[in-house]
Amino acid sequence: MKKYKHLIEYLFFLTILYSFYLLPPVFVSLVGKNFGRLCYFLGIRKKVVQKNLEIAFDKSDSIPEREVTIKKVYENAGMVLFEFLKMQSMSTNQIKDCIKIEGLEKLSEALEKSRGVVLAGCHFGNWELLSAGTCQAGKAIYGYAGQQKNLLVDRGINRIRQKFGMRTISKSKKAPREMIKALKNNEILAIGGDLNVPHDNLFVDFFGKPAAVGKGQVSFAVKLDSPLLFFWNERISPFRYKGQIDVLEYQMTGDLDQNINAATRAIFSRLEQIIQQFPDHYFWFNRRWKTRPDGDSDIYDSK
Repeated sequence: MKKYKHLIEYLFFLTILYSFYLLPPVFVSLVGKNFGRLCYFLGIRKKVVQKNLEIAFDKSDSIPEREVTIKKVYENAGMVLFEFLKMQSMSTNQIKDCIKIEGLEKLSEALEKSRGVVLAGCHFGNWELLSAGTCQAGKAIYGYAGQQKNLLVDRGINRIRQKFGMRTISKSKKAPREMIKALKNNEILAIGGDLNVPHDNLFVDFFGKPAAVGKGQVSFAVKLDSPLLFFWNERISPFRYKGQIDVLEYQMTGDLDQNINAATRAIFSRLEQIIQQFPDHYFWFNRRWKTRPDGDSDIYDSK
């Protein structure tokens, strides 16, 4: 039964994918915006989004003002989804036209140290387009990608990523070895560990509350002394973005755990800054504060 369910899902995925071939990119983006509005009115995961924004921002904000932000969150998510699917039928020149990235020279300078580069990202703006744009600028990226339950859809998603130069490292037992190998070969390793992690985690302050973060991938940068950079993007107009690459500095000590904590805090401090600027650009649909330190109650189940 699961086999047939996955096949139907994959056929639906392909139908949407190829229906976008003849549509202009900007039109697809606007269709995605309206799809996001539909999801907003249907209330899909709305309680999670509301709770996350309540945690992240001052509770004194007026309800109407926060509701406007929530609606924009849905619009952004719909646009990102449809824009990503449209990328399948786009040329490399079209991708370059859709995103202009500042700070690429910082990547080049970091690679000159010959220790690889860890490029930390997040589910902000159009993160898939940002990775594709960085690759098209001549900076090949190895990206760790979580695996979808439907392997047919998973392979379809990765084909879009790989079309523009990303070399995906799929979730598996050998994934850590592949990531370390990439850094030792002086490649760029992109990580996006900003979603809730239930296991093998540490807690960092995120909008004033402890948030569970995976420490595995950040540890590669610390152990191999690889430069740590952060990239993100903001929407300028439908299917038009401006990307930014920043160098992250953190205090190194003689203690490995302290160094991992410091590097992780540097990432989340920068992420928090850009979310405060563009709160609607972030993917608020994840239960970001779901995993709690010992003794804390479940935020999302509390009344």
